[in-house]
Amino acid sequence: MTKREIIYSVFEKLKILTDDSDLTEEFISSLIDSKRAMLLKQQFGKSPWDMPLQAQQEICLTLEVADAIDGVTCFGKILRSKLKLPSSVKIRGKQGPLLVRKMDRMQISINIVPIERLPFLGHNQFLANQLYAAVDYDGKLYLFSNNSSHMFLSALKVTDVFEAPDNATEMSCDTEFSYIDPWDQDYPIESAMVDPLVNIIMQELTKTLSLPQDNVNDAEDARN
Repeated sequence: MTKREIIYSVFEKLKILTDDSDLTEEFISSLIDSKRAMLLKQQFGKSPWDMPLQAQQEICLTLEVADAIDGVTCFGKILRSKLKLPSSVKIRGKQGPLLVRKMDRMQISINIVPIERLPFLGHNQFLANQLYAAVDYDGKLYLFSNNSSHMFLSALKVTDVFEAPDNATEMSCDTEFSYIDPWDQDYPIESAMVDPLVNIIMQELTKTLSLPQDNVNDAEDARN
């Protein structure tokens, strides 16, 4: 289901309650993103690695050599993404992207860590040659290791669940549909979550706009 279809569903439900509304599609779009993130946190907050594939997006990041991370020199050889990652849905226990792969889709043996652990890495001779990755406060992805084998990488594919899917769509690895507006592409959400998402948005709008509650369910609407 596309975001435009979800927006349309919200406006169709609003018509039942009011004919006078200054709500814009852009505002409904922002509600869709924020409430989607809320639902995902509620359902997968204790098991982020069970996040459904339908909610995930894959983006491509070009890499460049860096001498330091946030002005601080760290151990090993450093690569970083040229662009910032779109903000991901914040879930406890999830330290970074769900998956980082090479452009040929081969998985890399990589340890994704919080940037706060950086000062404590590289001191163990048995672990220093492992490859680490972290998202810094500047939003860029950094790769670092004493082993220079990762320095041949020029780009990576990163899979995650992003707060604003439209922004991630603009960085998608799949350029076949790049000419299609993000609102007209499949929205990253499970089909079973669409109705709860629309209902939550309607609950917020009825409170914000002081609208009467719609106590007639969709099945009854269809019969009438």
